Amino acid sequence: MKIIQRRHLRHTVWLGSVLCALMFVNEADSNAASPSPFAAEKFIPSFTICYSNARGARSPEETARFDLLLSATSKRAASAWGQGGRNSWQTLKALHPGMVVALYVMGPGEYNTADWGQMGEGWDWLKQHHGKDAADRWIAVGQQSGGYLRAVPYPNERLMEYGNANWQRYWCDTVYQDLWQGRKGIDCQGADGVFSDNTSFQVAWAGQWRMESQPDQPDVPTTFYADGKWRHDLWQAGFFKFINEAVPRFGSNQLKLVVNTGQIGRAPETWRELDAAPNPPFAAMEEGGFVCPWGGDQKSFKFWDWEKKLAPFSRMRHVKVLMCNHAGPFAGQGLAAMDSPDANGMTGWDALWFSLTSFLLGFDDVSRNGLMNFTIWGYSEYHWFDEFDPQCLHLGKAVSGFEKRERVHFREFEDGWVAVNGEAKDATDVKVPSGSARVLNHANFKNSQAAPLVTSFDLPAHRGVVLLREGKRVGNADNPR
Repeated sequence: MKIIQRRHLRHTVWLGSVLCALMFVNEADSNAASPSPFAAEKFIPSFTICYSNARGARSPEETARFDLLLSATSKRAASAWGQGGRNSWQTLKALHPGMVVALYVMGPGEYNTADWGQMGEGWDWLKQHHGKDAADRWIAVGQQSGGYLRAVPYPNERLMEYGNANWQRYWCDTVYQDLWQGRKGIDCQGADGVFSDNTSFQVAWAGQWRMESQPDQPDVPTTFYADGKWRHDLWQAGFFKFINEAVPRFGSNQLKLVVNTGQIGRAPETWRELDAAPNPPFAAMEEGGFVCPWGGDQKSFKFWDWEKKLAPFSRMRHVKVLMCNHAGPFAGQGLAAMDSPDANGMTGWDALWFSLTSFLLGFDDVSRNGLMNFTIWGYSEYHWFDEFDPQCLHLGKAVSGFEKRERVHFREFEDGWVAVNGEAKDATDVKVPSGSARVLNHANFKNSQAAPLVTSFDLPAHRGVVLLREGKRVGNADNPR
């Protein structure tokens, strides 16, 4: 699956929360010799996504509460949040100086032939100079047709020679020229880098390529398919070659690289290799997160490889993992849709708390190794949740790593624990790890003292809760950082 910037977003007005005050730390005021850790004031660093030409952009004030924005790359997006003569990125970063803004581009594994997606001299130029008859070919060709390959899910996309060094250098330089040197006429000043989509460990859309000239006829590339098998090893080699080329190339212009990669639970060693790379990207997306809509009847949240993601996520130290939790909507519109259950009775609020407690099982608060988002609107809408505000939810520093006790995963913090049942069966009579605690979820976390102190509790399947120690407060008032 992938992220694209052409889905619909609906503009709404942020009302804010009277219960949680806006907190931003001006990182520009920190000691230049000892910069503050990323989103140091946040218990849960968060990001959001706004594609589809930023038609669904919410207010600058709400948007700037997130720590990272993945945005459409367009003239409209560059002005959608702009105020007082500033463009969008300058406005957002004036509100939140530590925010990172990454602009969408299709990664070098594919080429987007749509008018809005073409880069540099364009698709026709690329075919003429580096097409199927060129000595230095950058475009993949089919074994059957000898022609270019189009993707079934997105027919405007063509497969590229991922590992070609000249293509990789051209891609990096052209993205910079298009965006930061004004070739596309988009004001990108203030944006921090690029979000390279479909920059995966394995061949993109393997098994879903067709002849460009005959879209109903399957074909496979000459480079990445041999002896009846996909050569994911060659594609992965191209991935790491690209990372080692692109990170310093963008870095020389003070720009960050963020990539949409593969599934951390199914390729933990590859993620570890990425984390240990000499030039690691700033961040890499795990688009399946802890909940996703993929597979099955599309009527419920899915939890593929949930437990397998925890350990590799917790080990990341140099690359920030963007845990993209998304699904739905199943019923309703706007925030009201969060109250609607899926086919299994799980509401959006249930899924949010399952996601955030799962995230906290693996988040390293020293290296700041991840950010999370949550949406039940696909990529067509985004909202800030008070759960992301440290004044509303903050348990202090982690005391230990996560552990599993029978069916439930726990992690201890200074002010309590998170508890997550990642299994398909309910857990009953679960013991509080030590003493007594208040069991908190979305319904009661803003009125935590009304929750009774208990020594045991029940935790339904695929649910997560906070256990607040006796005498502790749920926000950061008793553990300011």
